[in-house]
Amino acid sequence: MNVTVIYEETLQIPIDKAFELAMQWITSQHKAKIKKHTPPTFIEAKQGTMNTNTGHDPNWKKRIRINFYDLKNNKILIRVEATPLSRTILRVEKLKQSWYNGLFSSLFSLLERIEGTTTLKTLPKQVNEALHCHNCGNKIDKDTIICSSCGIEIT
Repeated sequence: MNVTVIYEETLQIPIDKAFELAMQWITSQHKAKIKKHTPPTFIEAKQGTMNTNTGHDPNWKKRIRINFYDLKNNKILIRVEATPLSRTILRVEKLKQSWYNGLFSSLFSLLERIEGTTTLKTLPKQVNEALHCHNCGNKIDKDTIICSSCGIEIT
């Protein structure tokens, strides 16, 4: 049985900012690998560590596709599709509920916090010194909002 879990939402945020934040979010997800991306309209990634057939584990291996559509009045439509990579699915409704409550809600809650702002928050520039995550200490870019190593939001 083929299962694709889809979620769409319209937000008032610049498309390039939404794309940038979604890229940071994807790389912060455990075992996520970006396979293709076309700025600022499309991202495809694979994520997950388990290949079980229970169909409800949020960390089950999956393909994630995120499309960004520029609408009128400075709005964008963001469509996220997640498809399990296993062919055997026993609990489709639990899988959908788990991904809606975990995968989709975490991305859209980040986007909603940025909604309506003109720029993403950035860290102050440091002269001749690399920026580091305050949680794990790994190097980060000055425009990073979510640490790609530990997944924490940079404040």
